Amino acid sequence: PAEAIQQALAIEGGPVVIAEVSDNPGSGAPGDSTHLLRAMLDAKLTDAAFGFIYDPETAEQAHRAGPGATIEARIGGKTDPDLLGAPVEVSAYVKCCTDGQFIAQSEMGRGSRRDMGKMARLVVDGIDVIVGSESQQTLDDELFRLHGIDVSRLKIVALKSHNHFRAYFEPISAAIIRTDPPGWATSNLQNLNYQRIRRPIWPLDDGVEWSPE
Repeated sequence: PAEAIQQALAIEGGPVVIAEVSDNPGSGAPGDSTHLLRAMLDAKLTDAAFGFIYDPETAEQAHRAGPGATIEARIGGKTDPDLLGAPVEVSAYVKCCTDGQFIAQSEMGRGSRRDMGKMARLVVDGIDVIVGSESQQTLDDELFRLHGIDVSRLKIVALKSHNHFRAYFEPISAAIIRTDPPGWATSNLQNLNYQRIRRPIWPLDDGVEWSPE
């Protein structure tokens, strides 16, 4: 993630989309990894938004506090902190709270009703972080719009998806960068903790050819 951010900052114009592919809910990951969010905070970005992180606990906390409040939050990292990163403990300003409902505009599901449950836009050290109550991948910018964020004005837009987001974001982005930190949906098969597998096997081992049998 830190390398992805530096690449994004070196690209002229925006927005640059950074996709945390290893935590894609569409691939069965929970959507609450904190690797990319932590790297964004470490980089002290101010022109960036993350949409979104699965965290019903923090979303509920924000709704109870209400817009305008500052909460002591533990964002993400609830499902598998050893692999996906520990919760990010921060003071967060609650910018707005929503019901997480909107109509998809991407070619991937255009016209369908999306429901992310209770959502909240938090501002953490200048970064807009959206948290939601349903684990789903981001397909277009409607959830950003729902929370008053215009992605066209941002330098970096972070999201959790592998490929489906491209239909909407590729035409409007200066660039798309994939980042693959430790996660359940990693593209690096060597990083998976296999428990029951016969070796050697394609594509994990050299010199083994793929066979349909």
